[in-house]
Amino acid sequence: MLVSSLSFSIMQVFVKLSSEEVGTFEQTFFRNLVSLIIAAVMVRRENLQVFQEIKRGGWALWGRSFFGFLGIVLFFYAAGHARQADVAMLNRASPVFVTLLAGIFLKEKITPVKIASTILCLVGAYIAMQPSFDSNPFPLLAALLAAVVSGMAYTMLSYCKNFTHPSAIIFHFSALSTVCAGLMMLPNLVIPSPKVFVMLLLIGVFAAGGQFFLTYAYQQAPASEVSIYQYSGVVFTAVFSYAFLGETLSKSSIIGGIVILGAIFWVFENTRKEKNT
Repeated sequence: MLVSSLSFSIMQVFVKLSSEEVGTFEQTFFRNLVSLIIAAVMVRRENLQVFQEIKRGGWALWGRSFFGFLGIVLFFYAAGHARQADVAMLNRASPVFVTLLAGIFLKEKITPVKIASTILCLVGAYIAMQPSFDSNPFPLLAALLAAVVSGMAYTMLSYCKNFTHPSAIIFHFSALSTVCAGLMMLPNLVIPSPKVFVMLLLIGVFAAGGQFFLTYAYQQAPASEVSIYQYSGVVFTAVFSYAFLGETLSKSSIIGGIVILGAIFWVFENTRKEKNT
């Protein structure tokens, strides 16, 4: 999950850099096209019967793909039209929704450690990102909605692990997202410059890496346990925004990052002890 957060944080940098030339749906199209190609290769290599896998996944698989696509569109729009700190802070609310939904619908045990560590991560994210929320309110609302629907998608992803192979899940999600984004980008299609075209490909590459590691993480552990590791993305985003976007890396960013990493380590140690008892 840490590798997934790292990949998505790098992707976010290229989303921001390319947003001045191409639109949200064009970014979303390339983001999923690369994943679709890789997933198709994996499905073929593993000799999976895709339609049977989709049938077994049922409504949960379709829900994962639909809400996942909606979350990407909302997030890309927000990332291109608001401060990265504001977007990152609001988007980091998704683990809260994952924990709540997993407890309600997947009957996962919500322990005091999970609740306390999630609160610590939210506090750390606020300290690190120093959101001003002075951006245009519409992109900020989009970022918050992205967190909500992403939480729904991740909960359904965790549910699907009992029925559907990870490669088939990624293939279905990428195929649906590629087709939908492709149709929506046509009215405002922009032929990108060579530089931006490379950025779009890199969005796809790093998104694919993040997507594969995320899917396998939710396949291997409870959703409420895995989701907290997404907060590591706050640390990665702060570092990359400083290095590539010229945003400030302040003392508060460092302090907030330490709080987040401490909370993640707490969850890791608690999980390790529970497995050893």
